[in-house]
Amino acid sequence: METNTFELIVIDKNGQTSITSGDSLIHGLLFSEKLWKKAEKQESGGVKKICDPEQKLEVMIQPVDTSSTLNDFIESAFLIKIKGEDFDQLEKFRYLFLLHLKAKLQFTNIRILKDDISTKIANEIYPLVNQVENLLRRYLVKFFIQKIGVDWWDVTAPRVMIDKTNLRKNNEKVFTNFVDTDVTLIDFDELGELIYKQTSGFNKQENIINRIINTETLEDLSTLKQEVQGNYTKYFKESFQDKNFDKKWKILFDIRNKVAHNNLFVVDDLNSAKQLVSDLSQIINDAESKIDEFKFSIEEQEAIRQATIEAVEATKVEQDSKEKTLEKLGLKPLGKIDLPERNYESLFSIISEEELLRELFVSEKTLIKNNLKYVGLKAFVTVILGNKGYSYGPTYSLVNILRDKGIVDIYDFEDENIPFPVKAIRRKK
Repeated sequence: METNTFELIVIDKNGQTSITSGDSLIHGLLFSEKLWKKAEKQESGGVKKICDPEQKLEVMIQPVDTSSTLNDFIESAFLIKIKGEDFDQLEKFRYLFLLHLKAKLQFTNIRILKDDISTKIANEIYPLVNQVENLLRRYLVKFFIQKIGVDWWDVTAPRVMIDKTNLRKNNEKVFTNFVDTDVTLIDFDELGELIYKQTSGFNKQENIINRIINTETLEDLSTLKQEVQGNYTKYFKESFQDKNFDKKWKILFDIRNKVAHNNLFVVDDLNSAKQLVSDLSQIINDAESKIDEFKFSIEEQEAIRQATIEAVEATKVEQDSKEKTLEKLGLKPLGKIDLPERNYESLFSIISEEELLRELFVSEKTLIKNNLKYVGLKAFVTVILGNKGYSYGPTYSLVNILRDKGIVDIYDFEDENIPFPVKAIRRKK
């Protein structure tokens, strides 16, 4: 059977306890009936011991020489090593033993030097935390990509979170070259906040403040309430908040921090972690099963589109700033290809509803004129509008909004020249 060790050093700094020798410490420990079942005093090779065969415990006591201590005069100090073959017995014994040393024997300072029990509990907890952390990351990526798009991170995550992940991108030097790592670079607590502090389209505090400032009528206020408390908020409330997700996640976060900082553990921590991980996993899996059912309201889509526009504009400002800095230094951005101004602007210009419908009208007229059968959605967004300087993301989101408003149709067209259906767009008559 494996032996576990619990080792500590106990100190009487100012003569508070009357224990000054190994024998007196043994006597002080033995008088407690709560500690022992069948204690036996032993001595071997100059090392004083207390053995308890019923609990499968052995306590070894060795005085510590503190005569050369520089800053303190220490009355007495002892190194105590407890070895146990029964994990559960030693797990319980640690607390009672420490309580007796402090409350009854009145040692002024106690420090734990080794605790195999805490190490084993921590090693069992960490994989559980890692499991539920990865489960939530998986869910967030699936939900936001399906419901917002590839660039969901820039639209959804708070600015402070985005800045933090940008600073950490060099932390991982292998997979970063191939995959998007943003959501893997945030902390455990921030990962939970993406669930319980979310409001669609309002990932920046200034967005909410600006909307409140510009709210002048009861109709404006009603619209704002719908945007902040729409389908999205309702969905996360029913799937997470009503099931106490935030409370459970924060408790597990505290336990996870204890593991990360190599703290001490009791078996109740492990039991709590197991229950929390089970509950949280059930909540996340249930929410994932409902992803396909969820749909943004038109107000939420418009709020998210506005956030997308702001992200695009921020990218343009950042890129312009970098290029101007390099130009001042007489350098050219690595890999940059000189493009016509129109193509460069296509990364950042935003199309309005009126302009999109006007362009669609022109495309449909051209369709009839050239005896064509449909306007392909992808070609319309990336070629027709893209070549005129309009950013793809905000254009796609506007198309979806117009579809849900009943202004345009998005449908599948069977093209005999293509082996799969093509997504097409048309104005509703």
